[in-house]
Amino acid sequence: MNCCSKRCINLLTFIFAVIIFIQINVLTFIVFNLKNNGISTIQTKEIAIENQEKKAYKETEEWRLIIPKINVSAKIKEGTNGEIINNYIGHFTETPTINGNIGLIAASAGYKENYFSQLKDLVEGDVIIYIIGDNKKEYKVTKNIEIEETDWSHLSNREENILTLITGILEKPESRRCVQAIEI
Repeated sequence: MNCCSKRCINLLTFIFAVIIFIQINVLTFIVFNLKNNGISTIQTKEIAIENQEKKAYKETEEWRLIIPKINVSAKIKEGTNGEIINNYIGHFTETPTINGNIGLIAASAGYKENYFSQLKDLVEGDVIIYIIGDNKKEYKVTKNIEIEETDWSHLSNREENILTLITGILEKPESRRCVQAIEI
């Protein structure tokens, strides 16, 4: 074997070792970040179960939100686009539908239906009723705050069963109203 062939083999071996090293580090980084961001195998299984629950829900079944204090009784639809919010309360698809932190959005002004126009009037202890299929749950308001339009932290999943309702604030386009309620 000549000197040039040995160099080529050594260079290829070095390149191969670097590629393996990078792949191992990338996989380690991904696993480390998933664990540090709270995503575990158990949570992944829970997400899969929740997705099955969503699929089990049929459009023909009742999916409704009732807020007696502000005279709201409205159907909920999957999604958050303008067409849905124009007619219904929208469900953030990234959030659960039965257990955990259920995220809902509706308009407060400027749409055909402004179901959350009086959300600001809710106070701690007010009751919210959530119905999906045969499940009827009652929640008690624990929080009614203004948040930045970019703050989605209130929709993160929790162990307790809560509702998170979000709407715009007409006079503050950079802010949102966020009401949270815990299951009774």
